[in-house]
Amino acid sequence: MMYKLIRFIIYGMVLFACVFTACTKEIDKYYERPEGLEPNIYDQLKATGRFTSYLSLVDKAGYKNILGRASYLTVFAPNDTAFQEFIQEQSLGSVDDIDSVTAKKIVSYSLVYNAFTKERLDDYQSTAELGWVFDKAFKRTTAYYKWVYEDLYDGKMVKVIDQNGVPLLPEDPPIFNSEDNNNKNIPYFTDAFMSLSNVTSVDYNYFFPESEYSGFNVVDAKVTESDILCENGIVHVVDKVIQPLPSLDELLSANPEYSEFRNVIDEYIRDYELAPSYFLDRYERVQGTREEVYVKQYPLLNYALNCENYMRYGGGEEYDAQIDGWTLFAPNNAAVKDFFDNKFLVHYKTLYNMSPMIIAEFINAHLFRTTVWPTKFGTTTNMFGEPARFDPETNVIEKSFGSNGVFYGTNIIQATDAFYTALGPIILNPDYSLMLQALYTSELFYIVKNTGIKLTVFMINNDAFDRLGFSYDNARGEWEVDPEMGDNAGVAINRLINMHVVLGEQTDFVSDALLETYGGEYIRHSYGFIWAAGNVEKSEFVIPSKKTQASNGLTYNLNTALRYSTDNIGRQIEGNANYSKFYKYLTKSAESLPGFVYDPIEKAIANVGNTENNTLLIPSNAAMDSAVAHKVLPQIGFADFEQADHDKLLKFVMYHVIAKVIVTNDGKISGEMATLFQTPDGKTYMTVFNDGENFGMIDHRGRSANVVIPNSNVLSNRAVIHQIDNYLIY
Repeated sequence: MMYKLIRFIIYGMVLFACVFTACTKEIDKYYERPEGLEPNIYDQLKATGRFTSYLSLVDKAGYKNILGRASYLTVFAPNDTAFQEFIQEQSLGSVDDIDSVTAKKIVSYSLVYNAFTKERLDDYQSTAELGWVFDKAFKRTTAYYKWVYEDLYDGKMVKVIDQNGVPLLPEDPPIFNSEDNNNKNIPYFTDAFMSLSNVTSVDYNYFFPESEYSGFNVVDAKVTESDILCENGIVHVVDKVIQPLPSLDELLSANPEYSEFRNVIDEYIRDYELAPSYFLDRYERVQGTREEVYVKQYPLLNYALNCENYMRYGGGEEYDAQIDGWTLFAPNNAAVKDFFDNKFLVHYKTLYNMSPMIIAEFINAHLFRTTVWPTKFGTTTNMFGEPARFDPETNVIEKSFGSNGVFYGTNIIQATDAFYTALGPIILNPDYSLMLQALYTSELFYIVKNTGIKLTVFMINNDAFDRLGFSYDNARGEWEVDPEMGDNAGVAINRLINMHVVLGEQTDFVSDALLETYGGEYIRHSYGFIWAAGNVEKSEFVIPSKKTQASNGLTYNLNTALRYSTDNIGRQIEGNANYSKFYKYLTKSAESLPGFVYDPIEKAIANVGNTENNTLLIPSNAAMDSAVAHKVLPQIGFADFEQADHDKLLKFVMYHVIAKVIVTNDGKISGEMATLFQTPDGKTYMTVFNDGENFGMIDHRGRSANVVIPNSNVLSNRAVIHQIDNYLIY
């Protein structure tokens, strides 16, 4: 029995072995390399016999396994003829003289992640709803990255890693992703991309004058063979050895001709911050030692000169570097010196006293967040909306394609609007730092530097702000204001700064006229003086002087600020003989019913607020008498007004207030206007005729009244008072 059992077990084992062997053979056959499959990249290049130099660098750099086994790459492979030229250019004896570090740079920069034929190489891999976009790309990310290097920081050499992300807004903190290697990009140029982007061989040869544009170029090399299919990728053969392109950061640092511009960035903008602990841990795992590594970053700039990732981490997409990059216009030392001596430092004297925001404004004018092609200087703008104000033939003295953008060395600075518009005299003079801050606080900073808007700016220095009771707390980033100017500092500073900007160029202050300011309030000028309602109240004489022509208008220095009024409208009525009978009715009503029509303590007319604009029409003394004679107004006697008298007066006054708008004799506003008088059906209207010469009103009965200009245009708190030669009937 035991014998039979042993024989059965042995028989079963033999049978299992046979079955298993058969199955294994079937599995191996299923997974064996298919017939007809192309060799891998390494073997196929080796088989041609035309890439011995390139493959020797692949071996030396340690990339044989990557090109010979599982991978999925696009390779821009230089042939042996390309290496012969490279060896001669570098004064080397042979390819063996190329060290392993250089070999790794050349090989890794020739490798692009994922395999692309020529037809697909210039397509953009959008990760958003767009998906795959044809013919829009001219760059791909390579396997080469700079990693950690040494740089001078705070007087000593330290380990540094480059910033690899740019925030959407320059004022936001710089971005650093600990897992992103900031791989360099390689540019290429195809007919399909050039045609779609309206870029021509002129643009290509501007950067690579010694190279022929062939319809498929990689940097300055021609692709002599394309779309060589391999088991693990695609090879495009190039006729030159391509070394990693420098970043804009490296290009700027390498040329002493631009050292003054570079020094401004390094001294006042560039910053070093200890890398996050996650990156320090990663560095320790890679290097085997624990060290401090600092992120080299560029806060306040439109982009970091050393960032390869375009807008990937600042609101863009993962592969945005395929379709765009940075552009740097770097003025040479002579251009920077001329600008500093004659404009930038005329008042500040030294950059140490200047706000970093102003320095950043100068630098950022030269930093375009897009590729500025040579034929598109006039149509490509920076973040300020300014075109590249250079002549590509006479102002550009050096040009290079970098790994993260294009570099132009120039013999002039970018004449940015911040310094050449009406903002210039303010932003470049420390005596006007509070006015500059006020412009930042309001929307006017961008209005005053807008070349598309003609305007006049009245400049007030820091002393004028101080006399008004305005100050700025830099630590808290808040304005403080004297209660006399209002209880809301934000409202007060906006109202003040708006009063000093007038749309249009104003050159004549001899004539007597009103000017509408940016906030809708009015100021007045006459016989060389200019004033607002508050200046009259304080008996201040404001004199405009030192007129400066800017690219978008005029600026004038003022000896004191244009002061708005915080009083109610009665302040400008009392004591004015031209308005005496109108005022007498206000005070008569207040004697028996204070506040119903007029509050003599607050000097406020009922319903006439000081948060909205109004136009008050006051009939002349003769017209007031006529209104009494026609029983439109009650007689004034010794007795108090009856309620009916108060009601009649209130209706009369309300109908003489044009609501929510200031109407003057400048001819701007005419037509049907609502008054403050309310009827059961709503407001009652009047018609204003105003053609610049004839200025008056017509009521609903067809009666007209003309504005008496010599007794009009009296400024009040958000209001203007006019005298009219007739009364109006509601």
